[in-house]
Amino acid sequence: MKFGLQTGQYNTKWSDIVATAKTVEGGRWHSLWLSDHFMPPGRGGHGWAFEGWTLLSALAMVTDRVRLGILATGNTYRNPALVAKMATTVDHVSGGRVELGLGAAWYEQEHTAYGWDFPSLRERSDRLEEATQLIRLLLKLRRQALSVERRAHVA
Repeated sequence: MKFGLQTGQYNTKWSDIVATAKTVEGGRWHSLWLSDHFMPPGRGGHGWAFEGWTLLSALAMVTDRVRLGILATGNTYRNPALVAKMATTVDHVSGGRVELGLGAAWYEQEHTAYGWDFPSLRERSDRLEEATQLIRLLLKLRRQALSVERRAHVA
């Protein structure tokens, strides 16, 4: 069994997040997770939040071992091709330690505050299924391109 920790990124300081990451890195934890919200959920949106993917990239620089991920990337916030590109970039930066979690998104107040549509659960679920297929395809194509690139360098 493997254990991970989801750390807070709301109404906190970067130095506190780094201290938590270092504790996780130095322990027997398998992974460190963030959330994908632009405002603190459950507090009526009061306070502020570090953006998850940017923070994940920064954490890749202060950790060496633990797997890193977002629980879960809200599909309504970003284009699936952008998510694939972000995950690939952070995966490279972290030395291959990214775990990609996707979700249909749920926080209606956040959508309203940022001017994003908040479709029905059915539509969000359908979009998530489509996005997951597209992201898998894009990541597969990227792996194939890297394999061709490596073979070209060897030859």
